[in-house]
Amino acid sequence: MRCPDCGHENPANYSFCGSCGRPATALAASASMGRTRTPGSQAPVFADDHPAPPVAAPRTEAVPTRSGGRDINRSHDVTRYLCAAVNMNDNLARAAIEDVLEEQHRAIAVTPGADLVTIMKYALAADRRRLICDVLLLVELLGLIVMIFLASRSALFGAMFLVLLVAAWLTVFIYCYICNFASAAQGLRQGKFDPGSAPAPAHDPFAERQLARISSARNMGNVTVYSAFSPFVGYGSIQSSWSFTVDVTRGEDGAEPMPFTVREVYDHVKESLNELDVHGIEVTDRLFVNGRDIYADRRFLPDPKGRPVSQVDDEVLRTLMSAPEERARPYLAVNVGGWQGDLVVTVFVRFLLSRTDLFVEAADTAVAPLQASFRGIDELKETPTARQFFRMVRWSSIQTLPRLLGSVKGVIHELNSTSRRDRKQRKVDRTSDFGSKFSIREAAADNKWQRYFQVFDRERYTKVIERRVFRSLVEFLDDHDIDTSELESRQETIVNNGVMIKGKGSLQVDQLAVGKSASVNVMSRIRGQHGRSSGGGSSK
Repeated sequence: MRCPDCGHENPANYSFCGSCGRPATALAASASMGRTRTPGSQAPVFADDHPAPPVAAPRTEAVPTRSGGRDINRSHDVTRYLCAAVNMNDNLARAAIEDVLEEQHRAIAVTPGADLVTIMKYALAADRRRLICDVLLLVELLGLIVMIFLASRSALFGAMFLVLLVAAWLTVFIYCYICNFASAAQGLRQGKFDPGSAPAPAHDPFAERQLARISSARNMGNVTVYSAFSPFVGYGSIQSSWSFTVDVTRGEDGAEPMPFTVREVYDHVKESLNELDVHGIEVTDRLFVNGRDIYADRRFLPDPKGRPVSQVDDEVLRTLMSAPEERARPYLAVNVGGWQGDLVVTVFVRFLLSRTDLFVEAADTAVAPLQASFRGIDELKETPTARQFFRMVRWSSIQTLPRLLGSVKGVIHELNSTSRRDRKQRKVDRTSDFGSKFSIREAAADNKWQRYFQVFDRERYTKVIERRVFRSLVEFLDDHDIDTSELESRQETIVNNGVMIKGKGSLQVDQLAVGKSASVNVMSRIRGQHGRSSGGGSSK
């Protein structure tokens, strides 16, 4: 049985939640509500009180992907849950459309571990369904208003008022049913989901063009144009960062150091990282540039009235490695996904070489698991139980009046879609900020860990990657007769940091830096609040 407080799946006759420790008696009152709701959700998930034991997800392990590759299987579960989220949460679907699809002059944030094109197709379908519901409710609202004025003249008009009121309730009820059970029947449940069968936009050239752009950015993009403080929009919040320098003029055992280029360092470390035996690892070169800095830079904004590029040639990346710029910075991005894509960890590594020193910096980010309520689709059958049916009746009765009144705003909002796009374009022109601001993966992420082992899986991925970076650097510098004794001592300091879990889902990371030129900057204490990124907007 799922704990409504933390989302943990427990046995049917449990005494205490295996994740948060709350007693079953305290959970019974919450569980009796029978549904999991997300803030702002318009159509809640009517999960059964006694769902069947969760079915283990099918193993989708494949050959680990390498640089430029994609492990499509690992993204199916998180993509399916995000499709269900936009299908059942009007606010999230609207945010995805307005802050991603309609932002035709802003960059698109990456969505690690998920297929953004498929998610956007379901968001568009959900928005069309909401619009149809709002139009019907608006017609019924106008009819109700007319009947109010005419009811005093004849009892017939009073009866028609009641008929229209029942019709409005039925509209809301059918809408709720379609959002929940019809969606489960149409392939959003486990084992039935097929991204290839996602609903296509209905005669919408603008949406088709934007979906093609999103697909291109996902499949071939190597540029992130960001807007907020953190450059790693879409990759989650920064967990920690560190940096140090190595004196490349000091030879090993009195030997004369051999010259090298920073490109050779990147290539060697990248090749070594590709040899890691970690399922689903992906090593790519990625460029980060602020959206406010590209207006006059034709490398990233070919047309000042157009949109920023999502891809640059490899030679541009390699040039920026050798001749670094303050505002455009290339990184090695090492991405690992676990828990069927529910946990995404990325380590970013950058090198700078001068005549005397090699500077190394790194930051690791994590996208927390999806909110537990978005998994409610797995607990729904294709037809509602009697208990679920009466809950929908009750919910529809409560929501009929608010949705009747809200239909006016909903229809007007849709009629203003063209002017809304124009306003977005004028805002970009006025601020000269082309950076992406919204990541649907981050917006749908939880604000705490959901499983004890997810904490340590994140640590394991990060430590394995960092240790391999240090090992490959030591090998490279040894081959060039450069003293690496100080580097090896710093490796133990940075990689072997302390991890301590406190309370429910909280995590404390203690890192120390010792020695000349060593520094570690803990950007964010992990206390269950890293599900949101400071660099990507969210629907809150």
